[in-house]
Amino acid sequence: MNKIRIRADQVSLGDHVPCDIYNADGKLLLKRGFRVDTDHQLERLLEEGHYDPSAVGPGGFGRGAHGGREVHDMAQAPARHPRTRVSIVARLNAAVEKLDTLLASAPAADVDFEAALRAIAADVRECCALDSDAALAQIMLSASLRYSIRHQVNSAVLAAILLSRLHHDETKSAAAVAAALTMNIGIVALQDQLVGHKGGLNESQRTAIQQHPTQSAQALRSRGIHDAVWLQTVEQHHEAQDGTGYPGALNAHQICREAQIVSLADRYCALVSTRAYRPAVAPRRAIKEMYDRAGKAIDAALIKTLISAIGIFPPGAYVRLQNGETAVVVRRLLDPKHPVVFALHADTTAPYDPPRKRLTASQRDYEIASDVRPEAVRAKVDPEYLWPPSATGETSAASAAPAKNEPHPPG
Repeated sequence: MNKIRIRADQVSLGDHVPCDIYNADGKLLLKRGFRVDTDHQLERLLEEGHYDPSAVGPGGFGRGAHGGREVHDMAQAPARHPRTRVSIVARLNAAVEKLDTLLASAPAADVDFEAALRAIAADVRECCALDSDAALAQIMLSASLRYSIRHQVNSAVLAAILLSRLHHDETKSAAAVAAALTMNIGIVALQDQLVGHKGGLNESQRTAIQQHPTQSAQALRSRGIHDAVWLQTVEQHHEAQDGTGYPGALNAHQICREAQIVSLADRYCALVSTRAYRPAVAPRRAIKEMYDRAGKAIDAALIKTLISAIGIFPPGAYVRLQNGETAVVVRRLLDPKHPVVFALHADTTAPYDPPRKRLTASQRDYEIASDVRPEAVRAKVDPEYLWPPSATGETSAASAAPAKNEPHPPG
């Protein structure tokens, strides 16, 4: 049979399809007469769907009287009972607040620091499992929170997603996420100062940066942390494969895998955050910079994993569409060039209320034309609207490099 791509104007939520819909490999996505019940189904149909025009029923595409049920390959059946729903946005914001309070408190015998920190790490990992798109969006949209703390949470989010993508050992993954949350415990105040700093580093600042991995590990030991992977990851998170890192100038085989993953997350989250001396770097440019400017400092295979894990246009990134609209990326799809976005405004219009959903693969006008800097966006994003609470138990799909021996500001 001669199959053609389904178009965005042929099918909508609630429609019963008039023929079988397949993907490019011939796998059945939705059977004739079955209804499109969810956004996820619709997005997948428009991204992958093909059909045989000769098999279309007499009513054609559009709402019809056909009965049927969805093919559960595309989505889980609706729950029979109400389920607890969790706001990923609120939960990650709460993780920042908890971490801020925990790190600001003096070591005390009556506070189980390790248990409290591991609980925060578990929250971060669960958020990533429940809705990795919403969790990734927080990296881009959490600028109002205290930088030194949110940067560590953001790095923990990305590290958790990378570790999951790599099917890393569960116990070591938990320790690595905890390490990302505490990697800069020795220089929290300095990090807040440096994010607004425009000049060069003085000798005291340079020394503090050079020594902070060691000092952070020492601070953790003083608070009762003895997990070898956790401590080693913190101590090595600024080491580089080619020996240009610090504080030990270690080579690739001397750096634990967990530290390499946390280091990549740290670098990426730093680049896509605004600094006093430069605007935030667009995600795809940040990845290119790590390829081009980090040289052999980062394992290229890990950068490829980063791209496959977050996409070219990760959730929370602002983009300009071919029709002139400014939009924010909300969901990744199998095709990394065509995510789901919500248009916020056009050049000559007031902000849309509410934002308008665009499937970037559905028509040329909705394709992504360029990146947009956050400061150029005229609409305030409501994360709760774009990434609504997730039902617990359900998961979703899916700074320049320093010169040798010269420390770069962490995060």
